[in-house]
This record gives sequence, C-alpha cells and structure tokens, in this order.
Amino acid sequence: MCRLFGQLSRAPQDALEAFCEAPYSLIPISSAQKRRAQRDGWGIGWFDAAGRPRIVKSAKPLFEEKARAEGAARQAVSRAVIGHVRAASNPKGLPTKAIMGAVNNQPFAEGAWMFAHNGTLEIPDEVAGLLGPSRAKLRSKNDSEVYFRQFLKFLAAYGDAGEALEACARETLAVWKVRRARFPHKRSPFTGLNAVVSNGRELHALSLYPAFPTLKSLGRGAQRWGTMSLRATRDRVLVASEDLDAGRWRRLPPGTLVSARFVGGRPKVRVRRLSREVLP
Repeated sequence: MCRLFGQLSRAPQDALEAFCEAPYSLIPISSAQKRRAQRDGWGIGWFDAAGRPRIVKSAKPLFEEKARAEGAARQAVSRAVIGHVRAASNPKGLPTKAIMGAVNNQPFAEGAWMFAHNGTLEIPDEVAGLLGPSRAKLRSKNDSEVYFRQFLKFLAAYGDAGEALEACARETLAVWKVRRARFPHKRSPFTGLNAVVSNGRELHALSLYPAFPTLKSLGRGAQRWGTMSLRATRDRVLVASEDLDAGRWRRLPPGTLVSARFVGGRPKVRVRRLSREVLP
C-alpha cells in the first residue's frame, strides 16, 4: 500500500510539512505500522523555474533516509509538488528483484506532467496492450507506470487531465468486463486507482478504490483505507492518501475527482463525482 500527496500553492514553497513534519506526513507514516511499513522506496517531484519536472527518488525505505528526504523536501520549492512512498505491488507475480529499484519508484514524469499512484492495477498487461506505440516507452515493471502511460494517452486525446483520469478508469473497467474470465482469482481490475497529477500550474487527483471496510488508514486510524483527503486554503491546496494532521480535511469517497488551480491569486477547486458506470 503506497502513500502519496500532491500540493499546489499560490506561490512557490517547499514540501517539508506534507513530506516530513505533519503528524501523518509521509516520513512518519512510512513506518507507522511495522506489518504495513512502506519499505520499497520513495520519491518527491517538483517543477523548476522553467516549468520542467525535477524528481529525487530512492529505492531505500523512506524511514531509513530521513535526512536525505528532508533535504529533498527543502529543495522542492515550487508551486506544485508530488510526494510518494512505496509498498511495492506485484500483480504479475514477478521475482521480487524485478520490481525493485529506483526506476520502479514514483513520481513518474514525461514532458510537462508528473504522476503518482496509490493502489494496484491488477491487469497491467491488458491495459498496456492498448497503449499503442507508447508501450515501447515503458521502462519499469511497475503497474503504476502502465497507468501513467494510459493517462498520457487519454490526455493527448482529450486535452484535460481530469477527463483523462476518468477515461483511464472507464477503459480499465471495460477491459475487465471482456477479459475477467482470465483472472478467476481476482475480484477487481484494481485495488485502487488513486492518483495525483500535475503540470506545475494545476493539480488533479482521482480517489477511486473498491470498498475495504475492515482496512483502516496508517495514521489517524478511523479513516477508511483508500479514502483520499483534501484541504484547501487561500494559499494552498493539498490532496493526500489520508489526513496529514488533525485539521479540517474533506474526505473523498470512491469515484471523486478533484481539479485545482489558482486564478487571479485565488484557489479554484472543483470536486465532482464520476458517473456510476465508472465505479468498481
């Protein structure tokens, strides 16, 4: 189970709070529960003055590299920042060595866009089979990179990041309906498509996961697993895998899409529910 956050601010700022300092930020969460520790690497990405993505990644556990992570969070001064800590998924049952290493870690980036995912795409080969020529660009064995390439495919088609995220879910479920007989041991095409994407000027987040009523968050405990959180102030918009602190957060049920940007120095945040047919 990975954890992530996305931050969009009115003016450039670092990511120390969301990555390191908040009670349920990624560093403390990475080792909050020994059985569910995030042991498989971490990454943080931001945008430089020219709008180009910059990413620091490591294959080592975040809780073993606190000093390096704090340094990266201080360096990540930007209007948009995405952070991720990884508990590796392995839907294809590959050897453990094949799915480890920084190349498999997130965020991923291409062109102007940066992306991070929490959950497992259970049918990555089937989705990758619909990527066309961009399938050759896959560099990792991570199902999340397949999801990222799928997002870029639909972004090119629709020109809107929110619509692209919804299209990813729609296509994945459509493929599942046709080919689910190949996977009698799987209940769903994904355990979660929670994602955060940004191009440095806008931030989009999808909260989409099947119901796991007995599995709780790693931090505050009462929050159900998969339920992403949103907090918006006049200076900053934050989305995260769970509440980062005891402040006023809005929890996002499955099938929720958030799109945020600053217009005239003020946050413009749109929250909408996906159509019922996209829900698992």
